[in-house]
Amino acid sequence: MVDARAVKALHDCRDLVSHDLGEPKYRSRHYERYRCPFHNEQHGYSLVVYADRWVCFGKCKTSGDAIAWMQRYHHMTFAEACETLANGMTWVSQHQSQPKPEPKREKYPLATPPDQEWQTAARAIAERAAKMLFSEQGRRAMRYLTEQRGLKPEIIEQVGLGYVPGEYWEWREMDGLSVPCGITIPWYAEGSIWGIKVRRAAGEQRYQQVTGGKLRDGLYLADYIQTGRNGLLTEGEFDALIALQEAYDLVSPLSIGSASNAPYNRRWWIKSLATGRVHVRMDDDEAGWRAAEVLHELMPSCKPVQLPKWKDVNEFYLMEGREALREWISKLVGV
Repeated sequence: MVDARAVKALHDCRDLVSHDLGEPKYRSRHYERYRCPFHNEQHGYSLVVYADRWVCFGKCKTSGDAIAWMQRYHHMTFAEACETLANGMTWVSQHQSQPKPEPKREKYPLATPPDQEWQTAARAIAERAAKMLFSEQGRRAMRYLTEQRGLKPEIIEQVGLGYVPGEYWEWREMDGLSVPCGITIPWYAEGSIWGIKVRRAAGEQRYQQVTGGKLRDGLYLADYIQTGRNGLLTEGEFDALIALQEAYDLVSPLSIGSASNAPYNRRWWIKSLATGRVHVRMDDDEAGWRAAEVLHELMPSCKPVQLPKWKDVNEFYLMEGREALREWISKLVGV
């Protein structure tokens, strides 16, 4: 009988995956990134592979060890995977048995915003949606933002949140772009609009985006970074907006929009470093924990932090109140 623990100890997951998928898109000392084959990923690189495990931060959320990779990718049983890894798998030993220089970090491509034609259309959509939110048709969406998210109308207007009316499963053709119906969250930075995320009112996939955007390459609220003032990097936009609303005098709020967007593009690294330390608070789930780990490995100045209770910053604010939020942030930044 094959000892599963011994088999796993012999094999580096990075070698297994690179043998099957080829060269990674990104490589660091500790992990490599690929398009996830398990949900046929076409955009982004959500599969992160470490020496002892792999995890998809994207749609399918699958994860596992060396044996699980063989089971999932090669459609093997547990016994077959163990036997295969235990016998004749000499090609998987390059990280562990062959001395070689430490790999240099591959330079991340510098992100660029969508083309000007797309941006012109997206700005028009965002502006119309913002007006709609403050109209009679937008009353229900506005009530959700103010009552269930705790946002004030002035902040909502300041960052350009909007509303596209319609059923939660519907899309609209606007200015040549396909737009999901729901609450719009435009991502502006450095004079460009990088994308428009939309929160649906219901459905399995609550968050979608206007086609053609590049949210993965952006950083939400990047224009609100204050030199010398610590950053608070959150997973969701509403978390960052609460910090902007209630504690901008203490911290620079930022959001990557989704755990699958870690690490964010190097275009924003220097901008983030201007804050000194970036406190990373992802959602309190496995994807969030992994994202915080990836961010810390990418930039040591990104320090994962915990809330006293509740799942995320927005929920903590709603349940505990403004003073509790400010007290927590004050302790983080040493005020």
